[in-house]
Amino acid sequence: MQERPVTILTGFLGAGKTTFLNALIEVRKNQRFAIIENEFGEAGIDSELILRAEGDIVEMNNGCLCCTLNENLYEILNQLFHKEETFDELIIEATGIADPAGIALPFLNQPAIGKAFPLTRVICLVDAELIEDQLKENESCIQQISFSDIILINKTDRVNPRYVQELVKVLAKINPCAKVFAGNKDKFPLEAILSVEPHKSIGSSYTPNHGHGKKNNHQYTHHHHHHNHGDITSITFKFKEQFDFDRLYARLFAFLIFQAKDVYRIKGIIKCGDGEGMIIQSVGKNISTKKHPSSKECLESRIVFIGKGLEEKAYENMLRSCIA
Repeated sequence: MQERPVTILTGFLGAGKTTFLNALIEVRKNQRFAIIENEFGEAGIDSELILRAEGDIVEMNNGCLCCTLNENLYEILNQLFHKEETFDELIIEATGIADPAGIALPFLNQPAIGKAFPLTRVICLVDAELIEDQLKENESCIQQISFSDIILINKTDRVNPRYVQELVKVLAKINPCAKVFAGNKDKFPLEAILSVEPHKSIGSSYTPNHGHGKKNNHQYTHHHHHHNHGDITSITFKFKEQFDFDRLYARLFAFLIFQAKDVYRIKGIIKCGDGEGMIIQSVGKNISTKKHPSSKECLESRIVFIGKGLEEKAYENMLRSCIA
């Protein structure tokens, strides 16, 4: 069976997800998409595009399939699995208040689903005019940004260019795992976004100008970022030593279940035995793992925590207890 890569499109209410989705479909005319939407009929897929319906799947006259995301994502995926010859890629447009971690869970934690539908990217759109207020007032907005691989600042034509530059820095501080782009409906950086390789940006998308770092016997470094958006903090750790991956998995699993009330995201590439690299990340209160595609090139471990009131020393101690 040929793999059908998956993109999750998230962002708070009014961020411009559907406008971006339509632009993406337009620029990739040779691709056949299956699109799962939370709000089908209201999200901008024009009624005249509908060609015919077959069960829950709607065929569009632009060659795409479209269906509504209800409570049973597994059933929709099962239907799409049997239509594998009719599309090349799956895009899920999440509702404006959804936590994308819940949507990503089956793709990351169910091997059969992950094999047929590998999750390639999570793109979060943010509204340049409203994002700072949304970060202070809406937990779901923080969750969306924290979980994403790519953040796109939209509606940049409505604000000062210097303010956009500041927003890029702010969002990169919140989620140093993500690549941050800026654009608007007349000029989305689609090619740049689509060229981002999965798992290449963990802990490296932003180098702080005002943060601080330290070294411990040349084995460990960190960056610790504070800002005033609901006291959100991100901590990035780097280790040269190899980890006992089973011990790390168990420790992080227990931590998420019992202690991680204000942790939005954990993501890292872990150096294991023989230089092998493993990707580990939190998906809600679950842990997902996967072998890094370039595992033999893993020379150090990099792991990022995003949340509120994170205590740097406690996290360092937890990680150090898992070194082989």
